[in-house]
Amino acid sequence: MAWLRKKEQQSDPLTPWQQYQARQQQTPRHDRRQKPKLDVNLPKIQTLRRRKLVKNLVLILLPLLLLLGVFGYFASPLSKVGLVSVQGVTTVPDQQVINATKLSDDDLMLSVAFHKNAIAQRVQKSLPEIKTASLTIKGFNRIIIKTSEYQTIGYVYQKHAYHKILVTGEVLAAGTQTPVTTYPVFSGFTAKELPQMITLLKQFPAAIRRDISEIDASRGDANPNQIALTMNDGYRIIADTRTIAKKIKYYPAIVSQVKQKGVVDLEVGAFWRPYSSSEKSSND
Repeated sequence: MAWLRKKEQQSDPLTPWQQYQARQQQTPRHDRRQKPKLDVNLPKIQTLRRRKLVKNLVLILLPLLLLLGVFGYFASPLSKVGLVSVQGVTTVPDQQVINATKLSDDDLMLSVAFHKNAIAQRVQKSLPEIKTASLTIKGFNRIIIKTSEYQTIGYVYQKHAYHKILVTGEVLAAGTQTPVTTYPVFSGFTAKELPQMITLLKQFPAAIRRDISEIDASRGDANPNQIALTMNDGYRIIADTRTIAKKIKYYPAIVSQVKQKGVVDLEVGAFWRPYSSSEKSSND
């Protein structure tokens, strides 16, 4: 009976918990599995959050700052036309060029920047003396008008005033009572003859051209092509428009050989003669 009880005790199965405890006791400590630990770096997460916050603030504030800057610029005097200066003119007053632009201190510089060519063309159309014009913007609101002029060839006396003649042959509508003495005054020429005479004058040596004070369509001696040139040095030239361009070069050599003022006749030949009494009185 004792043997039977012992056998019954040995064959009695263990419960699952008892089996687990038995296995744990038999397994060495270093072989037992450990639970994985969660490694969390808290400072790194805070840095990422801070960067994301800064990025969001920049995306919100940058457009607002740009809008404030734009509104501030247009509200300031820097957004409008300030100083306007002119370069390149010698006979046309600076203010006259500025007036031709029709700019005012209420005009926006942004509009001027987009319409620079149109403003330059406006100057050229308003002032025939201006050959070229261009606008340059310096700084925020400074405008420089760079110009070049057509050469003045002389004056013509019309309607009780002296009108400037450009090298292009155009006679300016505006007149003056005090012409510049370095330019000759044309008289007696028709509208068709004046451009032809200007073309002839441009062929003269520069030194002789500067010495002419008057050019008159004298038409004397039954010659419709006869002209008379009054010189600043006291001499008078009689010539023909058909040959004057070739013969004018002899004038300095002729006057260098005489000591008395008189007439240099280049109409037929090339010689000097003293003033007649009538010519002398008219010159006086």
